[in-house]
Amino acid sequence: MSLVERHYRLLLVSSEEKFIKEAGTLLYNDCYQTDISRNASGARSMLLEKPYDFILVNAPLSDESGSRLCIDASQNKGTVAAIFAANDTYAEVYSKASVHGVFVIQKPTSQMLMRQALSLMECARERLRTAEKKADKAENRLDAIRVVNKAKWLLIENEGMSENEAHRYVEKAAMDAGIPKKIAAQLIIDSYLK
Repeated sequence: MSLVERHYRLLLVSSEEKFIKEAGTLLYNDCYQTDISRNASGARSMLLEKPYDFILVNAPLSDESGSRLCIDASQNKGTVAAIFAANDTYAEVYSKASVHGVFVIQKPTSQMLMRQALSLMECARERLRTAEKKADKAENRLDAIRVVNKAKWLLIENEGMSENEAHRYVEKAAMDAGIPKKIAAQLIIDSYLK
């Protein structure tokens, strides 16, 4: 058992009340904050309003098959999607949706299989969370490099410094003020753009 308790936002989409009740026995606990939609159009509106960690779709829905909804939802940053497909449509749904990272689960299903699917989805979500953190960190580093480079080129153009001199100037300004290089570089940029 994990020492870290995770909480997830989950969107359950089903036109069948029976499926909602059966899934509800697993989903209504402290781990999942669950919202319910009974059709794809309502689910799309809810996806626009707030981010979800998971979307579970019981296919077919009253207004579409549900495959496109899962594919679209899985393109959202950090959303893990799963679709429950009937035995006769499973192969078709799997061939369309799985290539987009959508979990496809064959119906009829049991509580144990649904619990296992949710556990796999939690693992996938945590991997996405790790990747998102790494991507954000890399983006922040690139942004800092862009700001420092802009400050260096302003120093080169306006003060006649070499690139090495400009770089040392930005580093020294940051060290003297006890601030990150990005902030020191931004202060230099601001002084020239006034």
